[in-house]
Amino acid sequence: MVTFKQILRAFILAGLTLGLITCAQGTPVIQSDNDSEATPERLETVAADDRLTIWWTQGFLPEENEVIVQLVSDWEQASGFKADLVLLPDRDILSDTQRAIEEERSPDVVFSFPADTNLFPRLAWRDQLADVSHLVKPIQDTITPTALESVYYQNNVTQTRSYYALPFGQNTVHLHYWQPLLTEAGLYDDEIPSTWNEFWQFWQTAHTQLRAQGNDTVYGIGFCLSALGTDTFWQFEQFLDAYNLELVDEQGNLRIDDPGVRQGLIDTIKQFVGFYRDGYIPPAAVEWTDSGNNISFLEQQSLMTVNSTLSVPFSQRQPDTPYNRQSTDYYFNQIRTIPWPNKPDGSPHRSILSIKQLAILKDTDQLEAAESFATYFIQPKNIDKYLQLATKGRIFPVIRSLWQDPFWNAVDDPHLSLALQQHQQETRPSYQVYAPAYSEVLQENVWAKAILQVLDDGISPEEATDQAIARVKQIFGEWS
Repeated sequence: MVTFKQILRAFILAGLTLGLITCAQGTPVIQSDNDSEATPERLETVAADDRLTIWWTQGFLPEENEVIVQLVSDWEQASGFKADLVLLPDRDILSDTQRAIEEERSPDVVFSFPADTNLFPRLAWRDQLADVSHLVKPIQDTITPTALESVYYQNNVTQTRSYYALPFGQNTVHLHYWQPLLTEAGLYDDEIPSTWNEFWQFWQTAHTQLRAQGNDTVYGIGFCLSALGTDTFWQFEQFLDAYNLELVDEQGNLRIDDPGVRQGLIDTIKQFVGFYRDGYIPPAAVEWTDSGNNISFLEQQSLMTVNSTLSVPFSQRQPDTPYNRQSTDYYFNQIRTIPWPNKPDGSPHRSILSIKQLAILKDTDQLEAAESFATYFIQPKNIDKYLQLATKGRIFPVIRSLWQDPFWNAVDDPHLSLALQQHQQETRPSYQVYAPAYSEVLQENVWAKAILQVLDDGISPEEATDQAIARVKQIFGEWS
């Protein structure tokens, strides 16, 4: 069996490419290393004035990088343009791109997985992205409405909204559990409630019954509660949406002064704190990075978990060989992906989407080549190739016709089939689409810090909420 730890180890080793410069089909490629900072000056050494410079997220495994390298090479052959491809860890792209813009040595095209939450909204706000409406509008009828809305950013310089990025993928928050552990607790799949309060009580009951049988190593709810990654705010945002709490309206107005919103924030913080203090969440959850809940779940320390992609079950999605027999059993039989429960008011769950998108920098002197590459990449066959081979299906396409592809519409796949249903139901963008200042709220992990203040510092949920509200208002004030 290929275990999660083996995969994680491969991820780490894949990142230790010491400034490796490679050449694929004539396309210069530079990969960042983990031991020296990928400065704009260093990255500029591979760029030429007559070539398109593309900064792209660096994959964990070699085959993830090979897909984009091949697509760039294919585009070069089809278009006659030439490109330099720079592969950077997601953690570096935000700071490197902003510094490169300031130093007037920016790339022409940028993609990073978290760019929709922490980079593109603020660059569009500052009038630093090229308007790509003429590239988006011809294909807008093929794209999901939430994806379109998620690249329709506010420009504070022109005081208008427009399309400043091209969407191609989307992901959202999923629920997973171990079926054998549920059975061990004396409970069954068909007993999982679809109503909100009863749903979360169900996992607490399962936890208690496992403890009663002497199993003290498994926790009922595998929530991340740290301020070190993105999982905590995605969970928290989904809970706020379930309680119909609108923190930012579609016009970008902050609504946290509404007494009902403040009380909803207090109640949600109390709920997360209660899960932890009552012992249903692993103690280490307050220190997890984004891989923490994955590892806890896959080592069967958590009965259920919440994750913003399908990476949890997909870690066990291996070729069906005798060597991988156990991981195949985990994927198809033991790990279950389930729908979110209905909201407390009985209405259906609404998924908050993160939209994967590429953007062209406004100050590019390679606009024709940049638009040519962007147009090439967002062709359905190329999006499909990238998402299937590079993300392994963790990210869904935004082009609805691709959902009919047997890969995505896999009725015999217990995880993809459920995820497709979730994407087909009601969705909405994250708040930074309406108010780019909210990207800083997410980047600072304001809500996670409020939870930790209650747990670590012993202040009341009311005081933690008021401090968080004050910080959010301060951030929005600095952006106005």
